[in-house]
Parts: sequence; C-alpha cells; structure tokens
Amino acid sequence: MTSLFRYIVVCTCMLMAACSQQALVDKFTPHPAAEVAKSVLEQVRQGDLEAVKSKLDDKLLQNPDIDAKLKEVAGYFPAGAPRSAKLVGTNTVTGNGISRYNLTYEYEFADGWVLGNVVLAGEGDAVRVEGVHVQRMEKSLEAQNAFTLSGKGVAHWITLLACIAIPLLSVYAFVLCLRTPITHRKWLWALSTLFGVTTLRFNWTSGAFDFQLLSVQLFGSSSFSSPYGPIIIGLSLPLGALWFLACRSGLMANAAAAKAEEMSVAKEQP
Repeated sequence: MTSLFRYIVVCTCMLMAACSQQALVDKFTPHPAAEVAKSVLEQVRQGDLEAVKSKLDDKLLQNPDIDAKLKEVAGYFPAGAPRSAKLVGTNTVTGNGISRYNLTYEYEFADGWVLGNVVLAGEGDAVRVEGVHVQRMEKSLEAQNAFTLSGKGVAHWITLLACIAIPLLSVYAFVLCLRTPITHRKWLWALSTLFGVTTLRFNWTSGAFDFQLLSVQLFGSSSFSSPYGPIIIGLSLPLGALWFLACRSGLMANAAAAKAEEMSVAKEQP
C-alpha cells in the first residue's frame, strides 16, 4: 500500500511538473501597462484617491458614488507597508485598435494577503483605468492552489487514480496491439488505443467538475494550471483501448483463420 502511495505521488508530480510560475507571468507582462496598474494600486493603498481619479475612464468618473467606492476599495488594504508585491496574473486583448490589460497583483502583509486587480484600456500615455478591484485573502494564491493530498475527499482520490490508470491502460493496450496478429489496419487499431474521447475536467482546488463533450486527449489524461491558478485535471474515456481489448480475441481468431486458409491454399497448389 505504501509503495502504491509513493508511486501515485511520484507519477502525479511528474505529470504536473511545469516551468516557474513567475517566469511565465514575467514573459507575458505588458509594459508599461504593468507599471501603471501597480502605481494605481499603490495610490489606492495610500489613500491618494485624487491621483487615482485622474487616471479613471470617463464612464467611471460619471458615477456619483465614485469617491465612496474608491474609499471602500482602499479599505481592503491593511495598515502598514506590504512585505512583498508581485504580479500574479496578466491578460492582454487587442481589438479595433484598442488594447485592454487585465493585471492582478498579490500583496503580502503582516496579517494576511491582498489581491488587487486593475483593468486598463488604451496605449501609452492614453491608457485609462476601467476597473479597480481589491480583496482580502487568508492565504497566498500559491498556497491556495498548491497540489496537496491533505484534507482531500473521495472525488480527489478517484480523480488522481484515474489520472494515472487511464494513461497506463492506453500504453498497455498500445503495446499489446503491436504484439497482436491483426490482418487489417493494425496501425489504425494501435493509434486508437492512445486517445481518449470526451473530457471530464476537475478543479483540484475547488473540487468542481466540468464536462466537455467534443474533446480528444492523447493518453486520455491531462493536467493544466495557469500561473498561480488551480490545477485542472482532464480525464477522457479510453474508448479505443477498451474497444481493442474487447475485440482482441476476435481479431486474433480472424488472423488465425486467415493464416490457416493461406496454408491450406498453399498445400493444394502443385
């Protein structure tokens, strides 16, 4: 049982190994939009709301409650200077000559964590703030979305076991197919054993499921995580592998019958 547990953990860690999260964020960080977003959050944190208002989009400025809303947002920051601040989320969309930037910073304070999000639109000096959002957190995003088995329920364990078992079944069926005598389209049978169809996605952090009907996955299993985001495990039905295993005896019988017929014809020839 201990060996099985270690095998599961090792396989899972190998499957979910990825590049540095911060390196990925840095790679796609837009400049100078990122610096503008960080300065806006810093002004909000320090209560310099007039400076923030000077960067707001006209639609936000027309809101009669804008001052109250900015004060409310500023109130989510704890007193004192943050221990650290880093960019944990970035998304850029460009269309109709306008670029929109969605940037999220994570702050660490002595008594908790804060997530600050700023939405910007425009280019260069013409960039304007379209939204500012701040929320308190008890733990960092990295800690919240870390892969751990502690405190997980039955659904997590079943998903993890399936994530390991499905690829093993596909590889087993593939190797067995290569060693099985098949008279017609052996390559097609072998190829089909490597793919899974339809995908059930499982959020490791929240435990939520999502189903995608039209989907094909190599080895019937996958794992994906955006930087600092939750791990999403994808499980697909290994239909090709299961179908081959169910039909294998019949395929072997057909191959044996074909071979026997060849030998019989060869004996009859003078």
